[in-house]
Amino acid sequence: EDQLVTFMVKASSFIQDHFTQVIIGVLLLVVAVGAIVFTSYTRRNAALDSEREFSVAMSQYNARDVEGAAIAFEHIADRYGGYRAGKLSYYFLAKSLLANQRYEDALDSFDEYIGKADANAPFRHAAVIGKAMCHEGLHNFTAAAELLEQLSQTIAPEDPRRLEVLFQAANDYGKAGTRDKALELMRIVADEATGTLRDQASVSVAILE
Repeated sequence: EDQLVTFMVKASSFIQDHFTQVIIGVLLLVVAVGAIVFTSYTRRNAALDSEREFSVAMSQYNARDVEGAAIAFEHIADRYGGYRAGKLSYYFLAKSLLANQRYEDALDSFDEYIGKADANAPFRHAAVIGKAMCHEGLHNFTAAAELLEQLSQTIAPEDPRRLEVLFQAANDYGKAGTRDKALELMRIVADEATGTLRDQASVSVAILE
């Protein structure tokens, strides 16, 4: 009991001697907690706003209003680039620009999406294919073919998309005048594919040989 009384006396004396510092410390703590709460609240609201605006933009995109969708997606990407909806907006902005044949701008947006997207992001492979389509639109067939060939190397051998990507890469090499490379890839598709894709590749091999 004596120890408790002694402690209380010392504590009271300390507070009296350092009253100003204690008050300032308490105020700083209150301000810090308030800032954390405010920041969390603001971020949560921004995330909700971005999702709401993204939903509206997707409605425009699905209605084939690609010009209106491009404007909406660009706004979301600029304002909410760090959020999920903002990152996805770069991809759909690129798709909208591609549909409008604005190939250079679409390339930039695809690159923005790829740069911000995680390794397992849902449209990462599709963004690379989109970039290849932009290069095709610009008649840069070698660049398109190289992108697609590199992409095929990241797709599992058993995934049928791998051979579809290789087939398009071979076609682009052919359009670029790189016959040997086109024949090399087309032979792989003809040997490994099934059904219509194999038939198409076999015909292309016969033409290239």
